[in-house]
Amino acid sequence: MAKPSAWSWPITDSIPSALRLMFSFRRVVHSFAYFAATLAAIAMFVLVLMLAESAVYAVTGLPVSVWAMVIAAITAAFGYAPLVQAMQRGLDRIFFRHQLDMLTAIRQLGAGDLAQLPIEDVETALLERICNVSYRSYAALDERALPDGGWYVYPPGAPYIEADFSGETHEDYPLRLTLPGASGEARLWLGPRRDERPMDAEERASLESLARFAAMSLEHARLTHQQAEAARLDSLSRVTRQLHSHDLKNRLHDLSFLAHHLGSGKLDDEDVQRMLTAIRKVTGRMQTLMQRMSDPNAPVDPKVAPLDLVNLLKTSVRDRLWPESMQIKQEYAALPAVAGDADLLRGVFENLYDNAVQAMQGQGTIEIKALLTELEGATMAEVRVRDQGCGMTEAFIQHRLFRLFATSKSNGLGVGLYLSRRIVEAHGGTITAESAGARKGSTFIVRLPLWQD
Repeated sequence: MAKPSAWSWPITDSIPSALRLMFSFRRVVHSFAYFAATLAAIAMFVLVLMLAESAVYAVTGLPVSVWAMVIAAITAAFGYAPLVQAMQRGLDRIFFRHQLDMLTAIRQLGAGDLAQLPIEDVETALLERICNVSYRSYAALDERALPDGGWYVYPPGAPYIEADFSGETHEDYPLRLTLPGASGEARLWLGPRRDERPMDAEERASLESLARFAAMSLEHARLTHQQAEAARLDSLSRVTRQLHSHDLKNRLHDLSFLAHHLGSGKLDDEDVQRMLTAIRKVTGRMQTLMQRMSDPNAPVDPKVAPLDLVNLLKTSVRDRLWPESMQIKQEYAALPAVAGDADLLRGVFENLYDNAVQAMQGQGTIEIKALLTELEGATMAEVRVRDQGCGMTEAFIQHRLFRLFATSKSNGLGVGLYLSRRIVEAHGGTITAESAGARKGSTFIVRLPLWQD
């Protein structure tokens, strides 16, 4: 058991003479503030009365006015209380500058900016602020009785207390305060004052209030960090889950299909070469996907050249590994060359195919059409990709479609169409969508400008 020190005097009727003298002196100082404020208020009353009488006399010619006295009295009355408080604060700063100011303490503890610190610095920063506002040499926070709790001190090297210590005071820490929390109570140990002044009852009460506010600040900071971490984990989990179930899953399925055929031993050299070419294309699509996912807002710079759009569509359909229960209907009109980047546009159409397959859960018919159309007086190539899937509402098409992370599918990511729109618009074209409603399929329409010689 630690022996009592000069810092652990009980706050009772037997207060030591030094504390009693200090408390009495402060009351005398505050009484002087009332006396001085009274004299100042009387002087203010006389001054305002003289000014008001002069103003009334100048206007009415009357030497004495009740209104002037009323104005002077109101001015003095309203100014008296603020004047007393200002004088008391000024005298406290002169004679008791080391007393705890709760308003200043609350501002300095700062629950808001404490939550902005790294999680590993929160406890130490809180203890440092408590030491500053309470003029303590050091402080410690003991949470070892709580689940996953620890021992924190400021500054580093402050005295240590054993976990099984149960005393109300310690030879190194004259004051122990309780910090209530959701998971239990922690202990706040405060070291001696820097100026070696004794502690009175008023300071003790202020420190207890400070401890309760510190507990709330600490709880707020930790909850803020937990919520931020949960949000990051949820976002990461969602992106990872959707990538696995969407684009990457499709590409991995393609690779697995190709590897199965290569391993069958039933392919001739020409088939093997064709399979190897397909593998290179699939891996290329995966690399493109990962690059775009790393920064969906990266600039799109298409390398525009004359492009046979019909041939691009036929090739993209032929090279894709479709589910066995899918049927593809193709209808192509004769089209002149369009101005496009083959690799980028291939990615756009493959994304539309992926969305259609996913919307129909791998069953049904996809219709792909290519034709010429007029748009605002200009002739353009138009590609329509229609599915029989889950469809979209008109509100979703108008307000959310083509926006980042917007999707109408339960396992969609909402990135592919956002990137597709940026690519098509970088070509000077447009991409839109139509749907008759939920479970009634969707049609995506891509329009691209023709190549101008």
